[in-house]
Amino acid sequence: MRGAITTCRMSAGLSGRPPLAGWAPVAVVLAVSAALLGFDLGARVLATNDEARFPMMARDILSNGHWLLPEISGVPMLNKPPLHAWLIALGAWPTGAVSQRTAVVPSFLGALGLVAVTCRIAHRLFGAGAGLAAGMIVATTAGVFAMARSAVPDMTLSLGIAAAMAAFVAAEFDGRRGAWFGFYGLVGVACWAKGPAGLMPLVVVVAYQLAASGWRGVARMRAGMGTAILVVLVVPWWLLAAHAGRGQFVRDVVRADMMQGYNPLRTLAWDRAIEPFGAALTILLPWSLLLPFAVRWATRLWKTRAAAGERLALIWAITLFVVVAASSRQRWRYYLPLCVPGSLLVAGWLCSRRVWRHMAISVAAWAVVASTLMVGEMYVTARDNRGTQLRTIARALEQVSAPMFALEAPELVFSFYLRLSIPAVSSMTELRGVDPPVYVIARDPPAPAAFDPVAQGLVKGRRFVLWLKH
Repeated sequence: MRGAITTCRMSAGLSGRPPLAGWAPVAVVLAVSAALLGFDLGARVLATNDEARFPMMARDILSNGHWLLPEISGVPMLNKPPLHAWLIALGAWPTGAVSQRTAVVPSFLGALGLVAVTCRIAHRLFGAGAGLAAGMIVATTAGVFAMARSAVPDMTLSLGIAAAMAAFVAAEFDGRRGAWFGFYGLVGVACWAKGPAGLMPLVVVVAYQLAASGWRGVARMRAGMGTAILVVLVVPWWLLAAHAGRGQFVRDVVRADMMQGYNPLRTLAWDRAIEPFGAALTILLPWSLLLPFAVRWATRLWKTRAAAGERLALIWAITLFVVVAASSRQRWRYYLPLCVPGSLLVAGWLCSRRVWRHMAISVAAWAVVASTLMVGEMYVTARDNRGTQLRTIARALEQVSAPMFALEAPELVFSFYLRLSIPAVSSMTELRGVDPPVYVIARDPPAPAAFDPVAQGLVKGRRFVLWLKH
């Protein structure tokens, strides 16, 4: 089955060049994307527990060798597989220390990989010019631009999903049966990045096959081989985590993370109805402004025989949106995988318009978007860095060996920057058996009569105080 090939030239003479020359524009897009996405790499502070979690896991890997079950404050992290922590640890291996900069290198490299994969898919579906346009677009979506500087695993997950979909395109559109092996293998890799969310390519492909070919398409997916590959790649770590965690695994992972986090019935509330649409549209900004036109274009071409690429991009985007919107946990970054199919749709539509075929116009539009993003990033970074100040607390804790805890405070942020093990407690009753001196980081006095303030700091503009019980 062959997809649509829509010629869209952003410069003259692309089609007649030798194969190696055809890679030159893609290399330019990647080089410019690297400069855009990495101009201030590592400048922004890690100001939330989510941002500090995987760097802390990577630090434990390097310090204690807990590769399969990394720990934080002596507790194994069981709710997510450790692939992203491995990548951070490998990036920090030469220096032996996980820093604010090395913590975000995997996401930066993942973003460049995402640009390359998007170029490849768009090239196959819509032509060479669309491939370049899609790469330029995805690099300048708000989601990819922001998450390329983040220490969370969402960019690694997004790359795994996009790479799996590229393998599907090779299997379905080019007839490469061996590509199904790569598809299921890459789905397994995506699962290692962020657990069950990595199965999203499988859901997308099933939806596409049902819409395009019915059950005959599903039967072509080599499900037996795929199931075997996923069982071999994914199941062993979850069995290890279940064995190591036992009650903690059931409580924190099965019940809290999976049953509640992926339960669509928990999302049935009127005040939540608009939230997924807002997240999806803002993560694709500024190109989401063109998305209605692109969706209309793809819908009009849906029934034409040559519109396989348009159908795939549209079903891919809709399926991802529905799956993420059905989750009871809503985060802006969860919609990051939507940037690839959204970019495919916009690139395909733009390349069907005469105006985008002029190199000067396309480059000028991209430059305006890129410049705006860079200015915004510098402002946000300066604001966040001003709002996170921990030097006073760090000086107060020099050569201190007393136990320390965090009460209603981002304990992983403090642990990362203070380079200390700071467990979280939900109430002071958990510290009844701990003899003084005891340090507690909290916004308010843990027990006014027993604790004295020692130092204070800021995290995202919120004031926290280091309290000491003698």
